[in-house]
Parts: sequence; C-alpha cells; structure tokens
Amino acid sequence: MAKIMKKILACALTVGVASTMMISGAMTASAESSTGVGLSAHVLKAYREGWSYVWGGTSYGSVDCSGLIWTYNGVGGIRTDMLAAAPTWGYVSNGIPNIHGLGLHMPGHVGVYVGSGMAVDARNEYYGVVYHNVYNNNWVEWFKVAGVSYPENGWVLLDGESFYYEDGEYIVNTSRTIDGVTYSFDGAGVSNIAPPSDAYQATDYSYATAEPAPEPEPEPEPEPEPEPEPEPEPEPSYEPEPESEPEPEPEPEPEPEAEETSEEPEQEESKIIASYGDEDGKKEKTVKNIQARLYELGYLDEKASGYFGSDTVDAVMLFQNKNGLEVTGIVDEETLNKLNNKNAKANFEKLEPDSYDDGENLPITALQTRLTELKYYFDEITGFYGDITKSSVEQFQKNNGIKATGIADANTLKKIFSSSAKVNPNADNLILGQSGAMVLKMQKRLSELRYLPGVVSEEFSEDVLSAVNLFQRTAGFEESETVTPEQLEVLYAEDAPKSPDYDILQYGFTGDDVAQLQSHLAIIKYYEGKVSGTYTKDVEKAVKKFQSDYKLEATGIADAQTQELIKTESQRESSKVGDSLILKTATVSDNALAGLTETKTDTAQSPGDVIVTNTNNGDMLRTVIILGSVMVFTVFLSVVFIIELRRRRKEDAREVDIGDYYNRKF
Repeated sequence: MAKIMKKILACALTVGVASTMMISGAMTASAESSTGVGLSAHVLKAYREGWSYVWGGTSYGSVDCSGLIWTYNGVGGIRTDMLAAAPTWGYVSNGIPNIHGLGLHMPGHVGVYVGSGMAVDARNEYYGVVYHNVYNNNWVEWFKVAGVSYPENGWVLLDGESFYYEDGEYIVNTSRTIDGVTYSFDGAGVSNIAPPSDAYQATDYSYATAEPAPEPEPEPEPEPEPEPEPEPEPEPSYEPEPESEPEPEPEPEPEPEAEETSEEPEQEESKIIASYGDEDGKKEKTVKNIQARLYELGYLDEKASGYFGSDTVDAVMLFQNKNGLEVTGIVDEETLNKLNNKNAKANFEKLEPDSYDDGENLPITALQTRLTELKYYFDEITGFYGDITKSSVEQFQKNNGIKATGIADANTLKKIFSSSAKVNPNADNLILGQSGAMVLKMQKRLSELRYLPGVVSEEFSEDVLSAVNLFQRTAGFEESETVTPEQLEVLYAEDAPKSPDYDILQYGFTGDDVAQLQSHLAIIKYYEGKVSGTYTKDVEKAVKKFQSDYKLEATGIADAQTQELIKTESQRESSKVGDSLILKTATVSDNALAGLTETKTDTAQSPGDVIVTNTNNGDMLRTVIILGSVMVFTVFLSVVFIIELRRRRKEDAREVDIGDYYNRKF
C-alpha cells in the first residue's frame, strides 16, 4: 500500500512540475517583448486614468496590487508571491538601482518603481492607483519582475523623456558624447537632447492583456442604429423628381449635412495643433513651444521635451479646466490662443516654509529644481520647504524686483518659472544671507583657520560676516558681503593665511594647543573632562573660573596672558608634586639608614668592627640605596617564584605516580 501511495505522490509531483513549467513557459512566451520601460508606462497610464482598486482584480481599469503588474502582458510570475519568482532582488534600504520597471515589495503588497525616485502601486479601495515618492512608503525589497527584460546599454524612451543605460542602469548627473553629440543627464537621468528616433530600444508599450475590454463598449453604438433609418428619407431627394426641376429645393437640404460634415473635420483635423503622441522634428518646435508655455504657467513640472506624452496631456487638461475651455487634452486653436494670452490663468498656489510635497503633487520639488537651474538653490532636492529653500526664494525675489519675503506666492512662482527669470548674478559667490552646503563648507574652513569661533552652520549670518571680513583683510582682499571664487580658492588653499588671533583659544576651536591647555587645567584641578583637543563649554567655564581666581578679566577666552599663567601654575603644581615625592622617598631612605646604623653600632664591640653612621644624606646615597632595595626585592620575588614553581611540579609528578600505581593495582 505504501509503495502504491508513493507512486501516486510521485506522479502528482511530476504532473505539478510539468504544469508549472508549461505555465511558466506560456508566461515567458507572452512576455518576450515586455520591458521595464513598458511596464513603467503601463502603471503610469493606470494612475493617470484613475484605475480603481478591486481585490483580486486583473481586468483593465480594476486591479489589485499584483493585478496592476500582471495586466501588462501577464508578467510577474506567481501573483501571490512575485518576489519569489524574481530572478534578482535587493533591499530598498541599501538603495534602489536606476532601472525603470523594478518591482517593489513589502509584506502583503507590491508596486512598481518608475524611476526618478517615484513609484506607482494599487494601494487600496480608498486610494486606488497612486503615484508617490518611493521612500515615502515602507517598501522593503526591490526586484526584477519575472517575464520582463531590462536594458543593459543604450537609449530608452519613457513618457517623452530620453534615458541612456550603461551596465544595466540609466546614468545620472553626468554627460556623454554619443555618435558625435554631447548629451547632459540631470539627477533624474533625463537627457537634455533627444537622440535620433531610431536610437531607442524596442519597447512594448501595449497596455494590459485585458485592454480590449474597453473596445466592446462601442458595441452599444449599434443601438443608435435608428440613425441610419432617416437615411432612407434623403433617398427621395435623390429620386429623379428632385433632380429634374426642383434642383434648387434639394440643395438646401444637403446644405445642413454638408455643414455637419465640414464641422467635424475642422475640430478633428484643421483646428488640432497638437495631441498625444505628436513629436517635433529637428526643425519643428510646436510641441516644445506649447510645453514651454505650460511650464511657465505652472502646469508642467519639467521643461519642454518636444514629445506630447501623458504628462503634457494632463497639463493641457488642467489648463483647459482652469481657463474655462472644453477639457480634451488636445491643443486646438482656441486652446493655443488662450495659452499664449498674457491673461491666461496660471496654476500656481502659495508655497510657504515648513510645507512639503504629498507624494503625488510635487510643487516644492519643482520649485527647488527651478531654483537650482537659476543658481539660487545649491542643496539637495527634498520636496521640503525648509530654511535653505526660503533663503533661496528671498535671494531670487531680491534679484527680480519682488518684495523679499521668502514665501513663494503666485506672483513669485510665476516669475520663477518664466523665461524672463534672472539667473543669480552671484551664483559663484557666497553672499550674506545665503544658506546651504557651500556656506557650511566655508564656515568649517574659517573655523580651522580660527577666524570663526563657535559652532558652524549653513547660515551666512552677520557673525559669519565678521569672520569673513577678518579673513579678507588678512588675505589682502577688500572687505565685502560677498565671498568671490578667487577668495574661496585662497581660503581652501593649504597655505591659507591663519587668523591674526590664531593663538588666542576660545570656544569651538580645536587643535593640539587646546589639548595642552586642557592638560594644564586638569593638573591645577580646574578641569575634569577628557583631553579631547576641542575647546568645549566645560573648558570655557574652567578658563573663566581660573581668570576670576587670578584677578583676570573673566571672558572664558584663553588669551596669551591667561595661557601663560595657566601653564606656569601647572608647572608649579607639578614641581610641588615632584618635591613631595622626593621628600617622602628621602624620609623612607633616612629611616632605613638610621635603623641600619643603630644595628651596626650595637653589634660593634671591637676596634676592628666596621661601624656605619648616617653622616651623609646626599641625593646620590639615597638613590643608590633605593635602587639597591628595589633590586634586592625583585631578586627575592624571583627566587620565591622559582621555588614555588618547582614545588608544584614535584606535586604534579607525585600525583601521576600515585595514579599509575592505582592503575597497575586495579
């Protein structure tokens, strides 16, 4: 019976494995042309079309999290565990590779990474399909989706933007010369120039295996078949009766028909300027001009690409809605005229400090990106309106004739995104009021050279200006609220001039001389902290106490006089300790000699005996006696150790002998 059961089980396993292989093979076959870029385009389309979330859904417009991926040519492998079917995966905490269309996984949920730090997933019944910053969600792993191919090298096109792959990832923040043309790639990997159309890798942009589902909807159109019924009515108009005499009469009847047929082509052909899928040629700039204007009015987050993609459709629809036009997503003559009108309504809302992007709308990210282009913002693009962003906006407002509030109101935003926005004339300089990493770097160097006491920061404040001016005077430059590139070069040089007050130690300074000061203060018991080489608040407090005790001005700053006095007192204290040690040693030696003298004197009974008397208390005699005593004591300990060692060895040997005896006996 057991053998029969084993055979049945073996057959079942064989059938199961074969079925799995068949299913896997079918899936792979159906997804041979599926790519990461195509998958990204698919999920972005789902987001823009507002697909709903339905648990277990795999049909066009209604999906769950894995269904969103599966509806792109049936890719993903095991729907209940797509991570298990993945050929490659890694942890999001270690960073996500620059690859479009990677899967994202957390316990019980999956999504798709679409590049540029953004992701799409079918969230739940309340949110549906969402588009968000990938790090705003608790994704644990990224993975390559089973059945999807990912590019190794070459150009790809996604959403009208051009990306270039090298060694399996698209490149960012760099430039490349390809076929004699130099391309620049921003932080999102987008090229500033589109390559020839035949340079792009083949990509399956088809959307969803169930996409034919919406096509049957036109089937109900046969219901309005009654329309062809009136067609027989015009038939009499074609009868010989109207043709013979009342020719003028049938003419007015076809006129309305002619008008109807003429109106339709005007809307669909003659009046359409640009629509989804249109792309500018080498000399054409129709789409680019439309995109540039939408960008200026705040409807597009990125500059013109020349390709009328989904993002441009969304922007056009939003513009049409705000400006009272029919919402079609198509730029016709009416839309174009309104778009180019100086009174066109913009899409700007007030942005204020301490606000942040919500993951779907990214106005602050767009603001920071634009300020970076205009050379006002030099920090990381975060989507958070912090102090650095506020300072950058203030500087832009000053240079563009706007009241400097640091708040990006509609007027400021319109100017920032306009083609007339002024590039920062001091872009390569550091100026009073500026913030950011470049200011922090400057402050650290000023602190090293001891122009700037205290804690460094990212703010170019009035206190920092005092240090800057001191440096400028010392280095032979004219004092100013601006630090030029030439001055920065001198500041960062190895032989940069040190502060005239370099030897005056105060809070925030570091160095060996600070460590020496800490040691001296510790010896005279004013300081109990670590000798770290950093002038901390505890050191400042100790110096202030010392100055007060010694009738100096209690500033907490160790000037030359204070340092010299602290050093002198430290040496004096060290000398006292040394003298005390010598006296104690001498006393012990004297007592030992005195005892020896007494002993020798008592035992001396004849003129021939040697009598030792304590007639010389010199340092040499003390030293000889002390060293001799130490040597005798050391020899004594060594002898005791050797004797004890031999004793233990004998005992061990004896135990062995006894053991052997008992072993032999029994």
